[in-house]
Amino acid sequence: MTKVSVSLLFTFFSLVLSARAAWASETIDLVIIETLPVPIVTESRVEFEKELARIMPDHELNITIYNAEGSEIRAKAILKELADKPAPDLIVSAATLATRALNASDDFLDVPKLFMVVSAPVEEGIVPAIGAISKRNMTGESHVLDAKVKLDMLEGVLKASKPDTPLTIGLVHSTYPSSSNLVNQLLTIGGQYKNINLVPISTPYLEGDAGLLEMTDRITDILQEKAIELDGYWLSSGPLAVASNLVKKVKKETGLLPLFAESIAAVKEGALIGVVSEPSSIGKSAARKAKLILEKKSAMEIPVVKMDTYSVAVNVSTAIQLQLPIPSSYLKLSKEHVYQ
Repeated sequence: MTKVSVSLLFTFFSLVLSARAAWASETIDLVIIETLPVPIVTESRVEFEKELARIMPDHELNITIYNAEGSEIRAKAILKELADKPAPDLIVSAATLATRALNASDDFLDVPKLFMVVSAPVEEGIVPAIGAISKRNMTGESHVLDAKVKLDMLEGVLKASKPDTPLTIGLVHSTYPSSSNLVNQLLTIGGQYKNINLVPISTPYLEGDAGLLEMTDRITDILQEKAIELDGYWLSSGPLAVASNLVKKVKKETGLLPLFAESIAAVKEGALIGVVSEPSSIGKSAARKAKLILEKKSAMEIPVVKMDTYSVAVNVSTAIQLQLPIPSSYLKLSKEHVYQ
């Protein structure tokens, strides 16, 4: 009897160990489609991969990365190619155009999908409202603050200087979806603010590195024409927010500085204030969401939400130059992101 019991126990533990070994060696196939290779997208994706490997140490992650090179058409072509291959366990889209193409595709309705670095999931039709659930097996987090919060912050700075008239601020943006969506939100409520007068300044979105350079030149030319009418500008989200040396170039050609920027790099270069989610926060938060999706094998029951971690940045040299005192509460929030 004892021999039989020992034998049964040995068999039982062998099965348990075999099951654990199989679980530990389970491969998870992930596809990541990036809209374009700009820092916020690339760095968020790198942080996502690192964090997912850290929180899922017993799994082998097989990650395939595609880049749509700033083109929705290219993103759709990538998805068409993927439709002819075995379905991955999860598809991750980074930034708006790749996410738009993925959400519109009927080839992956049974595959869970996760987006990151998307500012306006409601305007993109992913969900009817923040906190709602997508009907297309997709979830994710918006990485930007509400327009009202940002306008409140800028109004707080301007009010402290007690200007005689509202400051006229050019809303610099391209027709890239996240950029134009944010500007529309700002314009809708901008009239509620006593010290802010918003004026849209736009350029068509152009794909690729050459396109970004041309957009930078066009915006600089427009600002140069309107410089006498403006007190500063607002650098909206999208490719222009991460364009190299845009702030320096505009300042050199026009003397204008951003009063608000959707990029910490722009605050370093001279923008007065900015509030953003950093790539490390975006990537890590998306990884935790991916783990939950993989455990559920679905994104159907996971609502689309806004991120809850943001960084405030201020440039004290710009504040002094423009004679706009930064409230002490903003400096406390900025912590390591106070520049001069």
